[in-house]
Parts: sequence; C-alpha cells; structure tokens
Amino acid sequence: MKKLIITSLIVAFGSISAQKAKPQSNKIDPKLVGMWKGGEKDQQIAGMEKLWVMDRRADGTFALIFTTVENCEVEQHVEKGQWWIENGEFHELHFVTGSTDVYAYTVLDDSHIKFKSKSQTMDMANKDYSFVDTKIEDGD
Repeated sequence: MKKLIITSLIVAFGSISAQKAKPQSNKIDPKLVGMWKGGEKDQQIAGMEKLWVMDRRADGTFALIFTTVENCEVEQHVEKGQWWIENGEFHELHFVTGSTDVYAYTVLDDSHIKFKSKSQTMDMANKDYSFVDTKIEDGD
C-alpha cells in the first residue's frame, strides 16, 4: 500500500500546481538535494500516519506532497517552499503558511538523512519529533 501511495505521489509532482513565491538565494547542503520519501505515525498527531515525498532542489526550493491516514480517511496535501542551511540546521519555509520549521539533521549515508525538530512552535504529540528521509533512486 505504501509503495502505491509513494508512486502516485511521485507522478503527482508533474501535474499539481500549488503555491508560488519568489525564492531567495540561501546556503544549501548538496547532500540534501533530490527526491526523498519519509513517513511517521503518531508523532505529530496521535492516531495519524503521514507519508510524504519531497523534491528538494539545488536552487533551495522544494515541493512536498503529504498523504495522511486517520480514522480510515486518506487525504493529500501539497506544499511548496524554500529550504536552506543556517548555523548547521535545516530550515524549511512553507510559502502558504509563512511558517519555518527548523531541524537538526544528520546525513546517515548517501540515501538516508535523520531530522530532529528544533522548532518550538510546532504543536506535536511527540515533543522529540524525528524522522528519517530516504532518497528515491531511479527505479524505486
């Protein structure tokens, strides 16, 4: 089921139009550029599973598709924004909300990055919110 959802999310990147804003030039970590997938359950909201695909581009912009599953209801949400590295931390500005999430991050290997929330404003079920993104390679 997860593979089907992730595949549909990747296909959706080409056909979904969402928020637009003019990005600024910021410092990026080239190890984070590319197409990534991840997921978590019960960390942000108890009883909710989130799956996502994120396209982090070398120009510092991103496109993000979330799929949420809660009480047998499935929803998709698209976000665009800007990302950068500041003081060794990953920053993710969401254009629609204007909010910026901040994460400590560790590159585990070429295909896995661990993120841990540093944002004090994020209202979550788990105060130690963390997740691992996995790089999507051709053929995944």
